[in-house]
Amino acid sequence: MTTTMSGSDTRRGGADPSRPSGWLAGLIASAMLLGLAASEARAVTLRTGGTGAAIGMLERLGTAFTARNPDITLEVIPGLGSSGSIAAVVDGALDFAVAGRALKPEEAGKALTSTLMARTPFGLVSSHPAPGNIASRDVAALFVNPSATWPDGTRVRVILRPKSEADTANLGAAFPGMAAAIVALRDRHELPVATTDQDNVRIAAQIEGSLTAVSLSQMVTEAPDLHFLSIDGVEPTLENLRRGDYPFVKNFTIVFPARRSAALDRFVAFLRSPEGAMVLNASGSLAVQP
Repeated sequence: MTTTMSGSDTRRGGADPSRPSGWLAGLIASAMLLGLAASEARAVTLRTGGTGAAIGMLERLGTAFTARNPDITLEVIPGLGSSGSIAAVVDGALDFAVAGRALKPEEAGKALTSTLMARTPFGLVSSHPAPGNIASRDVAALFVNPSATWPDGTRVRVILRPKSEADTANLGAAFPGMAAAIVALRDRHELPVATTDQDNVRIAAQIEGSLTAVSLSQMVTEAPDLHFLSIDGVEPTLENLRRGDYPFVKNFTIVFPARRSAALDRFVAFLRSPEGAMVLNASGSLAVQP
């Protein structure tokens, strides 16, 4: 006698033709895992670091770049400074660095390539809410005068940077007599010394009447509670820098090995693109074409 199964019997005890058999399901799962592994293998991480003033800018660039290039992630390592990040590129620990200065002769001989990436206004800031204007010829005197005050009588409190810090050299070269003033200030042991750019703005924001030098890029990306002085009646804005009205500038130099990866080439191309220039501008810097 022949027995015929109903549709419900097929669902309970028979093979469901709509579902793959065990060996086929395993094959599909293996293929999916292999595809995931291949995708992960194709993902690339670019590691970078540099001068503290560029950290926020690099983070913004990384977000925009990865949005366009989902297979490449930019990892920003803070706290290295210009010299530390350049040394890390030499050692292969970083794919590229962004320095706040040009390469030193001893660095240039280590199979490195560098190019100017961006420029940002470099100026004087204070925690004082209205520090006002100062003539460039008077800046050195403001720093060295222990009795100096702001317009409302608040005492000026200077913050120093280490001798090796790029901003120390930048500040010393910016104003008449400033290099000698910095040397003299080293003898005042009560003055705080900010090791990093991040320490600099943190200490300046905490001290009443502070005075230190900061780049517009860091002010824009970190938004510390500090206020720029205008110098010779000109404010440190991108537009004033672009027009040549504001002469005090900090340069960002990108440093990479002589042999670059394809992923790094794509990032450099992004930097030179209109979108990259927009991110730089929004971060307080002007893009510089090679």
